[in-house]
Amino acid sequence: MFATPLWAQMPQPGGPVVTAMAAYDNGRYLEATDKLAAAAFDTHGKATDEYAFQMWEQVSSAVTNELDLATLDKSRPPGPADTDWDKAIAGSVGRDAIAEIVRRARDTGIVILNEAHSHPRDRAFAWRVARALRPLGYSVLAAETFDNEPPYAGKPTLVERLAHDRFVRISTGFYTRDPVYAAFLRNALAIGYEPVSYEQNSLQRPKGRLPRRQSIEAREQAEADNLTAIHRRLPTAKLLIYVGHSHVAEAALDEDNGGKIEWMAARLKRMTGINPLTIDQTTVTEVQASTRQSYYMAAARVKNSDGILFEGDRPLVLGQYAGAVDLQVVHPRRTYRYGRPAWLGDLGGEPLSIPKTLIPTDGHRLVQVFAATAPTDAVPLDQFVVRAGSPPAMLIAPRGPVRFVTQP
Repeated sequence: MFATPLWAQMPQPGGPVVTAMAAYDNGRYLEATDKLAAAAFDTHGKATDEYAFQMWEQVSSAVTNELDLATLDKSRPPGPADTDWDKAIAGSVGRDAIAEIVRRARDTGIVILNEAHSHPRDRAFAWRVARALRPLGYSVLAAETFDNEPPYAGKPTLVERLAHDRFVRISTGFYTRDPVYAAFLRNALAIGYEPVSYEQNSLQRPKGRLPRRQSIEAREQAEADNLTAIHRRLPTAKLLIYVGHSHVAEAALDEDNGGKIEWMAARLKRMTGINPLTIDQTTVTEVQASTRQSYYMAAARVKNSDGILFEGDRPLVLGQYAGAVDLQVVHPRRTYRYGRPAWLGDLGGEPLSIPKTLIPTDGHRLVQVFAATAPTDAVPLDQFVVRAGSPPAMLIAPRGPVRFVTQP
């Protein structure tokens, strides 16, 4: 799975998606979400534009925290149930994910964790991993999403600016516009992580449009080159690398056309000589209807905490990453507090009531909360769509003076 944002991969000459993404690029979340939904779905809720649909998944989840399963199922006809995983899951037992990650992270200096770009819950778990690794000496946080363009005119890079003022801005990265991702970063910086960027930049990008496979390979090599350079610059530092999807694979993965692609983790392992701890959290989930019942079986074995399934003493890895990652995380089934996903509490915020004056009398409105001292281009601490006639949920934000903003 190619983890570059589709918006970066496939710039379009015009149309509703471009208009929506321009709004998102300027922090207008609700406008972007509504326009992408209008472009992606027909009047019956069927996805009719794949590009718009995938952008809607990524952008709308920054507002909703999680994708609605009924909406996803309606968007495409669900395929037949795939029960291939069930036998392995039935013979497995669950272990605590954080404890297992910490145990194995002691034996390496590089941990690579992936995410699905439309699953903010993955980012909340990434914070838990970062916090658990810090006592082991992990101190560098390398994230795919960080802008990695070279400095110009003597100005600090966007990541240097983040490290200095600790505010996650709309310009910091594409995925960091999600308030959950921003909270993960604020928390990590607060306990001593140094943020570094490693994404392929404009100077490394090949000229002209390449075939998909060559484009992927050029990007993977650039990322591995940049991370190897960071390792050489900081040879004693321990790195937590946060990636999207298949960049985590430390073995080549099969492509639909019968070929194989060597992803960033495999290249980095070869170039540094360090065997990283690689962790997938994108496969055994409830999102795909075809494997949802298998996920429910797995979730029953981890119960109320993030877990890893084991067959005897061997971690169970299902799907495309079997043989390519060390561990595969299963998150518990959805639960809610204060009208919001319960996992938001992992980020350290507290419930905050929405002022009654901000509740709309008709239609819907996005209510955002910012630190009182946050710049105008900051990512909100939290945000939630409030609809007229429905009791509003609580915002979740750190203690301290705040200000509210609404969209539109």
